[in-house]
Amino acid sequence: MIFLDWEAVGNNRLFQGISEAELKRMLGCAKFQYKMYHKGDVIFRQDESVENFYVLLKGQVTIAKHLISGKKNILYIVRENQIFGEEQTFQYGAWALSDVELIEMPKTFFYSFCSNACKHHKQLIQNILEMLSIKEELAVKKINIVSAVSLKERISIWILEEADEYGIVRVEMNREDLADYLGVARPSLSRTLMQMQGEGMIEVGKKQIRILDVKKIQTLSN
Repeated sequence: MIFLDWEAVGNNRLFQGISEAELKRMLGCAKFQYKMYHKGDVIFRQDESVENFYVLLKGQVTIAKHLISGKKNILYIVRENQIFGEEQTFQYGAWALSDVELIEMPKTFFYSFCSNACKHHKQLIQNILEMLSIKEELAVKKINIVSAVSLKERISIWILEEADEYGIVRVEMNREDLADYLGVARPSLSRTLMQMQGEGMIEVGKKQIRILDVKKIQTLSN
């Protein structure tokens, strides 16, 4: 028997405006599945036709594509309380970046209403449309990064996008994955980060990057 933390599930943006009783009834109607994956596990492979929609409860998931050259193109990272897998055929695959807990729901549940046309089902559709607009922003962010001419520009754009109010970027990816996300070789990324640190722009730590000169970073990102 599955013991879900219903309060945590209800806090997911996808289920906002839906009571716990409605949520339990709705997920039961959808025949949902609760799944756990270990770091590095494949959730689905690229070009695979999958019938489920994924709601990430805990952990992080990498959405990426393995190229014929052997390189990997990371599109974005899915974080807790986000959704993924809305495409019909996946040109990208999904891998657990950390230990993961998620809910799988059949896509057909989102595309059609039951005979009762429940209010909470309508709220769910509204929520998912709002969340898909956030996914579009993630894709636009990636386009802005890879369209930059130099690696310093790419890094600067990424840093400004990810930095918190204190100018700190929490680096969730390892150096190899970050290089794949930025579309460069790992040695080039490491070398450029050290150059930027030497020029007083940033301070590079193992799990974070701190902005030291925001004006220089902003100049590079424009």
